[in-house]
Amino acid sequence: MMTAIHGLALTTGANRVIKGARIDHVCGDPELPPDEDFAYGLRIVSTAIRSLQTELSEPTLFDPDGQGSMVEAGNAS
Repeated sequence: MMTAIHGLALTTGANRVIKGARIDHVCGDPELPPDEDFAYGLRIVSTAIRSLQTELSEPTLFDPDGQGSMVEAGNAS
């Protein structure tokens, strides 16, 4: 699940949560110049694809701003 409300998604049981940018623009930031917005959206989508290739044992947050890092739900803050 891609969402800007990642804490809620993790507590409701979503297995793979990709941290999105904003509620109204999950895969980018319209305040960025077009080329930067595109790169940011691409980073979010690439993180989502990596999340599908990752074996999980519990709900996990994937953060595109952390170079695709992941945090298991029990350790998410």
